[in-house]
Amino acid sequence: MSLFRFKNSQTNPETIHQIKSWVYDSLQLDHEIPISISQLRCSEPGCPPIETVISVMHQPPQTYKIHKPATKIEHRDILNMLNP
Repeated sequence: MSLFRFKNSQTNPETIHQIKSWVYDSLQLDHEIPISISQLRCSEPGCPPIETVISVMHQPPQTYKIHKPATKIEHRDILNMLNP
């Protein structure tokens, strides 16, 4: 799996802000806790071409993955990510 950001992303700041807002609300986080959102490319068999990684930087840090580009993420994806 490549750990480099997907450079040809069509993700706009509003999309990232919406995803972060859903994560803050769903986890009831203080908005001072940083959240990082990255899109990664994967070329391994069976791996989605692009996945979105959401890292919540509290102690201990938590990382979540959604197997689709950020532009395709919906609120229900965040809820499913948090409640598998």
